Amino acid sequence: MNALAVVSAAFAVFLFVVALFAMTAGELRGAGLAFLSASLVIYLREKHLVGE
Repeated sequence: MNALAVVSAAFAVFLFVVALFAMTAGELRGAGLAFLSASLVIYLREKHLVGE
């Protein structure tokens, strides 16, 4: 098991949680940035860390 891949997946979940809390608080710019960051983390994880 690749530990860095697991950590990056957990970080993506954390970013989604941050985005949801930001949305409920009305911070739409922060929520959008968190969603974008989570998407990039998932992309980089799938592209570089999974399947090594």
